[in-house]
Amino acid sequence: MAADNARNPNADDVAPAESGGNLLVNSAIIAVICGAAAFGAVFFLTPSATTESAACAVTPDAHGPAPLASADTGYVELEDMLITVGDGANARYVKVNAVVMTPAAEVEAVRAASPMLQDAFLTYLRAIDISDFEAEAFYPDLKEQLSRRAELVLGAERARGVLITEFMLR
Repeated sequence: MAADNARNPNADDVAPAESGGNLLVNSAIIAVICGAAAFGAVFFLTPSATTESAACAVTPDAHGPAPLASADTGYVELEDMLITVGDGANARYVKVNAVVMTPAAEVEAVRAASPMLQDAFLTYLRAIDISDFEAEAFYPDLKEQLSRRAELVLGAERARGVLITEFMLR
């Protein structure tokens, strides 16, 4: 042994490597570092409770949209519209009752223009295919198209929309 020590003066300093003990310590250190980083990220990156968003600022005067059914809204009921759609044995009938919403001061002017309104509505309704009438998604489009035609005939300031009070497909 003395001969081995003579050849290698640092033989006592060299020990076999222990691989199991350092793994536990290294894992604990990594866990503490990850925990500290997560805490720091949450603590420093979250906004404080007193920060107000400009888009969501609440004011005491904040109100929703103006209601459609107000005291200054008048209603003009149009005559029943009966349309034949389809050909021959496939012919069906569509009955539509509509009411035009308008400012109360304009009710008489809208009543005077009702023949033009009905003509515009009937022209549109006759151009529609029977399969469109049978589709559920068609009804909002029908209301929108009738409202658009009321705006074209009466002007945007007089027409506030069209209500469909009766719709029958036979």
